[in-house]
Amino acid sequence: MGVIKIFVNKIKEIDKKRLNTLAERIAKENNKSVSYVKFDMFKNFLRYGIGYTDYLKSDYINLTKEEKKTHVTTKSFYKILSYLNDKNYREVMNNKILFNKVFKDYIKRDFIDLRVCSKEDFIKFCEGKEIVFSKRVRDFGGHGVSKIVLKDKDLEKLYEEINERKEFLVEEAIVQHEVLNKINPYAVNSFRVVTLVKDGKAHILGNALRINTDDAVAIGCEDAYMRLDEEGKICSRVLDDYANVYESHPMIKVPFKDLKIPYVKEAFEMCLKAALEVPEVRYVGWDVAITENGPVMMEGNEWPSYGLIQFNKFNDEKIGHRKQIEDILKEEFKNIKL
Repeated sequence: MGVIKIFVNKIKEIDKKRLNTLAERIAKENNKSVSYVKFDMFKNFLRYGIGYTDYLKSDYINLTKEEKKTHVTTKSFYKILSYLNDKNYREVMNNKILFNKVFKDYIKRDFIDLRVCSKEDFIKFCEGKEIVFSKRVRDFGGHGVSKIVLKDKDLEKLYEEINERKEFLVEEAIVQHEVLNKINPYAVNSFRVVTLVKDGKAHILGNALRINTDDAVAIGCEDAYMRLDEEGKICSRVLDDYANVYESHPMIKVPFKDLKIPYVKEAFEMCLKAALEVPEVRYVGWDVAITENGPVMMEGNEWPSYGLIQFNKFNDEKIGHRKQIEDILKEEFKNIKL
């Protein structure tokens, strides 16, 4: 998809209600009129290619011209990833079944491909399992995922139903660590870690733990985000997509300040190792689950949203994600035609 087409799609996809909500919030926080904020959003979109969601997350209204130049935008991020990630290898990340096969040692769970297995194979796969998840091969953002409790299920009928939904990947359920289950027992909370490979070495650019704020069975619906340090402590505000701040989970009421997430350092180490498995895909957003026995890989995204990494309101930062990438690539960054 070309840059112009992406821009056209962005304009078509504008959620006017969301835009108004964000503009009203920014105006109130900065003692400006809503009209001023909307005009500034439009001006910055034309000049820098920054969307209204990024305008909020990067606190664009308070950035200098030089600070704005350190941020990625839809346009620049497209060009950066087109350069970094070889299109001949992106399928490894885009195809969930292929990903599971390549990263089998990292996902650490049983799975089956309904496109090539028989009904009998499926029934045997389900033996001894309480819960499985069926997934469409190329969907994202929590879409195309079904949680299936196997008790009292007619497995032959279930096999047909899953195939009809084209959810050809069936995985055994990940049982997340008790600490995370206390925050949100409805879904496996994913820990996003972004890596960049340069000269055979992997670097971590940022991270964010994502948790549902509702009872959805998959991450990607109504989420809140927070950054973690190596010790598993929250080292940022806990925010949602509207930059609302949470002191505790809105449904479970567990205070975030008391949390210490286990195995975060091990998760970092796992992602750094995984980043070198397919070195042709140099920039990846890894989604990790934390279990009682350590981190396991959920999936890798070769075209992840930069919104979780360039969420400057986490810690009132001013410097953007482009500067992070440029600092690692150094002279090579000049090869990217922005």
